[in-house]
Amino acid sequence: MSTIPLGRYLWERIHQVGVNTIIGVPGDFNLDFLDYIYDVEGLRFVGSANELNGAYAADGYSRVKSVPGVMVTTHGVGELSALNGIAGAHSEQVKVIHVVGQTNRAMQDNHMLIHHSIDSEQPDHSVYSKMSKLARVDEAQLWDVKEAPAQIDRVIRTCFLKSRPVYIFLPLDLSAEHVPADLLKKPLDISPPVDAKAQDEAVSAVIEALSAAKNPAIFVDILTQRHNAVQETRAFVNKLKVPIYASNMAKGVIDDTDPNFVGILNGKWAFPGVFEAISKADFVLVLGDLPGDTNSGFFSRGFDESRTARINVFDVNVKGKKYDGTFIKPLLAKLAESVPAGWKSQAVMPKLPTLEETPDHPAHQVKKFPENQITQQWMWDKIMGFVRSGDVVLGETGTSLFGIADAKCPVPNVRFQTQTYYGSIGWATPATLGAELAQQEMATEKKAQGEMDPKAARGRTILLTGDGSMNLTMQEVGTMIKNGTRPIIFVLNNSGYTIERVIHGAHQTYNDINPASYQYMLPLFQHPSPSTCYRRVASKQELMNALADPELADPKHLQLVEIVLDKLDCPWRLLEIIKARPGKTEELKAEGFLDKN
Repeated sequence: MSTIPLGRYLWERIHQVGVNTIIGVPGDFNLDFLDYIYDVEGLRFVGSANELNGAYAADGYSRVKSVPGVMVTTHGVGELSALNGIAGAHSEQVKVIHVVGQTNRAMQDNHMLIHHSIDSEQPDHSVYSKMSKLARVDEAQLWDVKEAPAQIDRVIRTCFLKSRPVYIFLPLDLSAEHVPADLLKKPLDISPPVDAKAQDEAVSAVIEALSAAKNPAIFVDILTQRHNAVQETRAFVNKLKVPIYASNMAKGVIDDTDPNFVGILNGKWAFPGVFEAISKADFVLVLGDLPGDTNSGFFSRGFDESRTARINVFDVNVKGKKYDGTFIKPLLAKLAESVPAGWKSQAVMPKLPTLEETPDHPAHQVKKFPENQITQQWMWDKIMGFVRSGDVVLGETGTSLFGIADAKCPVPNVRFQTQTYYGSIGWATPATLGAELAQQEMATEKKAQGEMDPKAARGRTILLTGDGSMNLTMQEVGTMIKNGTRPIIFVLNNSGYTIERVIHGAHQTYNDINPASYQYMLPLFQHPSPSTCYRRVASKQELMNALADPELADPKHLQLVEIVLDKLDCPWRLLEIIKARPGKTEELKAEGFLDKN
């Protein structure tokens, strides 16, 4: 009987479900089984600068490729450093597999005082795994080689079904023990255990409610994307042809160019007429809801539950009646199949007023700046005009995620990613690394299938981040350069944490950051052409010139654009949310965010 080391089995199994990159940091308790990565054809290892960044990168990889992002760390110091990034993936329902190399079993059994321990008497080597328990949905604590393959298979399956992080703890000595190679011949089953009766009943209830409504609407949220149901969502809403709204996190799940798309709804803070239009719907079908404060306009959507149905990840609720045992992806597929032939909705697409027709709307510039100075209000539409179909656009927690949500994307098939709910600043730069690695792989797969047009086969990865966030995790720019990736990075240089300034302490030094000379970043990380791939823009014309540069638009190497902004310039919606707090408007005027007249 042919056998292979357990470490090889692990990486082969992970590769079989569509993962081509393992991200991580080497350590003395994972080095031996890292070697097995190189034995798996088509699998590569990409080292991150630290474990937190590696977790962020695995998160970004998963979001773009819709398979688990996989990271590997070492016992104790490595796995704990990754924990914040893993918690963010858990919060936002992103698939991540965290492989932890542990001390060997004899060391654990004998409570040996091995380095990385936190107890100097009888250290429990599993203490770190207990710390991460609430940030995962399943774990395989491998110990017996006979049981290990089934445990590995189980947690990979759980990662797909629940779309949240899982852990695999692998003692270093166990990784070299052998298992039957034939185990790899049985495909891993990642299909959900659907309750067919409950699904059919839920589908019937939803179709009946839609048919009875005179003015129905669809509200699409981000969990459709996290649970790999974007295609099913689009197929369903295309058959319904009723007005569609989306949360700011779900931007791009339905194209802004879709004829039935009305707009982004972040509670009552929306572009003119959007909130009013959905409020007139007599039935709202909510798909994949994540109703956190920052994704719901601080809980101001105002949906009437008696006129609302929710297709959640693992259940359906139609006007108060709940159907358990469903899964969002197959259920949406079934709904698309079940729309009656000849369906014609009575809903009429709302006609929204323009900004020009609503001079009092807060989306108008609320603070005067010099004519040629780049402003948040002016900039986002220009950057969105730079975006192409097939691109992945990542917005950092800060002014970027507010800016891109409201700018209309003029082309279809653009994937937008933010970490709006968990909101760990610094996430977006390493996540861009992961997203770009996924883009590389997807382009290679398309070309192998006969797609040879580079622009069609390879979308670009665009990062929009602030200087404060960049300062936290800029090391991964070096990883991107080393691995030949070519994202386009826009750094908003507004002298610190503008999003924190508008919340509190506009002029306090705790909202300042260490100033950085970004022109030295590319040479620092040995970029092959730093002088041609870095641009600093401080005026509107300079930004327009940069966006028109063919080298920026079709990059051969990583591109860096530093955009200089006023530190008190904010997207309108962020300002409105803050102004809703008692007494805050006058405070914002006194601090300089708003004009005093």
